[in-house]
Amino acid sequence: MRYFQIISIIAVILIGGIAVLFFREAYIGKSGETVAFNINEGDDAADIALRLEQADIVSDGSRYLLYGNVDRSIFHAKTGAYHVKQHESFRKIARQFAIGPIRNEAVIRLIEGWTIDDIIELLARDHAIDPVKSAEFAGRSLNEQSFSEVLREEYTFLRDLPRDRSLEGYLFPDTYHVWEDELPKGLMYKQLNEFNRQFGNVEISQKLSPLETLDDVIILASIVEREVPRTEDRKIIAGIFLNRLKLGMRLQSDATISYLTGSGRARSTDADLAIDSQFNTYRYGGLPPSPIGNPSASAIQAVLFPEKTNYHYFLTTEEGEILYARTFEEHGQNRIRAGY
Repeated sequence: MRYFQIISIIAVILIGGIAVLFFREAYIGKSGETVAFNINEGDDAADIALRLEQADIVSDGSRYLLYGNVDRSIFHAKTGAYHVKQHESFRKIARQFAIGPIRNEAVIRLIEGWTIDDIIELLARDHAIDPVKSAEFAGRSLNEQSFSEVLREEYTFLRDLPRDRSLEGYLFPDTYHVWEDELPKGLMYKQLNEFNRQFGNVEISQKLSPLETLDDVIILASIVEREVPRTEDRKIIAGIFLNRLKLGMRLQSDATISYLTGSGRARSTDADLAIDSQFNTYRYGGLPPSPIGNPSASAIQAVLFPEKTNYHYFLTTEEGEILYARTFEEHGQNRIRAGY
C-alpha cells in the first residue's frame, strides 16, 4: 500500500512538473519589453490569447488559452488599458488581467477661453492622446465638423445646434480629475456635465434681445471672454455688444478674427480685415456662426446679466485700461488718447 502511495506522489509531482514546463512562457531567459495592451468590452479569452501572441507578449496564444484548464483566472480578465511585460509567465499575465488595470489619475487644468484645438494640443502633449481621436469626439475632424448624435440625445442644450457644429463653446473650462485610460472622452464628458450643471437649464430673458437662444449667449460670451480679462469689466462689455446688436451695428471684434486666423493678435491687420468670413465681424453683422472658444462662468454670467449703459464703443490701451464711448466721435478721441 505504501509503495502505491509513493508511486502516486511521484506521478503527481511529474505531471505537475510537466504542466509547469508546458505552461511556462517559451521565451524564458530572454528580456522582455513592457508594451501597451487593451482589453475591450466583449473580448473573450480566445480573443485575448490571439492578440497576446500577435503583440509578441506570449510565444503561443493557443498554449495560453490551454493554460485556462489549470488557472481559471484567464477567463476573468477585466476590460481596460494595461502595460504588460513581454515573455512573462502565463500565470503572471493571467493574474494581472484578472486583478484589473492599475488606473492613473490625471489632473487637467483647462484655461477659460481655450478652444477645442487648445484642449487637443494639451492632451497630445501631456497625455499622449491621439489628436485625431480627440478631434473626432469633439466634432473637429479633418473632413467635417459634427459630434455624435448620442451626445445630442444625452444633452438637451446640444440638440438644436446645427449639424455642422463642433462642441466649441460647451466644453466647460475648469480643473478636472480624470482616469488616464478614459481620455479624451472621460474629460469631455465631465466638461459637458459641468456645463449642464451650471447652465443647462438657463432660460433666455427677453431683456437679452436680440439674443434668443442659449447658443446665442454662449457665442457672445466666448467673444466677451477673449475681449476682456477682468470680471468686473465683462458685464459692461457684454452690454455694449448687446447695444450694438440691437441697433444693427457690427460687433467689430478683433477676437473673432483672431480665432479665424489663429494669429492670437489683439489688433487685426488690414489683411485680416479683408478676409471674407462670417467670423469677420467687421464685415458681417450679427453674431459669428459659432463660439470662438469655451467661455468661463464669469463671461456667461456677464452676458446673462449685462450692465446697461449708453456706451456703444470700447477699446483697450496697451496698459490694459478700457476706454468707453457713447458716440463714434468720442471713440475717435479715445483712439487718439490710446495712440492708435
